[in-house]
Amino acid sequence: MTHHILRILVICLILSSCQDEKKPKELPLRFEKKSLTKKAGQNCDTDDYDCTIISLEVIKAKGPENISEEINKVLEEEVISLIASEENPGIENLEALAEIFISDYLKASESFSEEPAWEAYVNESIYKKTDNLICIGITAEIFSGGAHGYKSITFLNFDPKTGEELTWKDIFTEDFKGFAEEKFRSEFEIPAGENINSTGFWFENDTFQLPSNIGFSEDKVILAYNIYEIAPYAEGDFYLEIPLDEARQFLKFE
Repeated sequence: MTHHILRILVICLILSSCQDEKKPKELPLRFEKKSLTKKAGQNCDTDDYDCTIISLEVIKAKGPENISEEINKVLEEEVISLIASEENPGIENLEALAEIFISDYLKASESFSEEPAWEAYVNESIYKKTDNLICIGITAEIFSGGAHGYKSITFLNFDPKTGEELTWKDIFTEDFKGFAEEKFRSEFEIPAGENINSTGFWFENDTFQLPSNIGFSEDKVILAYNIYEIAPYAEGDFYLEIPLDEARQFLKFE
């Protein structure tokens, strides 16, 4: 009887092992580049280029489904919010975004014969990838009528273990804000005793604020203030790069 039971246990272990081998192993989180381009207008394929174009060079996360889907959802929503007009809410994907961008231009050109070509260029890149953080930067150049176009950079930081988007408070301690203000004042020559707006900046309530976009390169923390965020359009954007070694004391994780 004992030998019979042992034989059954051995067979069960073998069958279980075989089933495990048949299960496809889930690959780790990884990223690949995807391109989407649409054009409309005259001379799109000639040297006399006068063409409305939307060109999206985006990153798609692959790997564990729950993590990759979360990251891709945030990335896609960000690109849509950068380009879509207020008249086009509810755009669900990048293909629909591209179609509507072209369609809106064609409608505008029918109403205004002198309407210049529209352009939208978006490029996503991985700036830093560690076991605890993935930083993705989105650069955008957009012109869809009006007096001038708009350029921006957006940094999105993710937890690679969950796909959750991280805020600066998830990454840094509260003391980082004061440290960053000291660096900002030094970089842009604002005296320590003076109001943060004393040299022409537009910080709300005369109080230093961290930018909406904080990114990471291999050895730096990047504070990116886009056009209009803290100064007039003519002043452009402002970047402050802090050596990572100096900011490390404020990090909540390595």
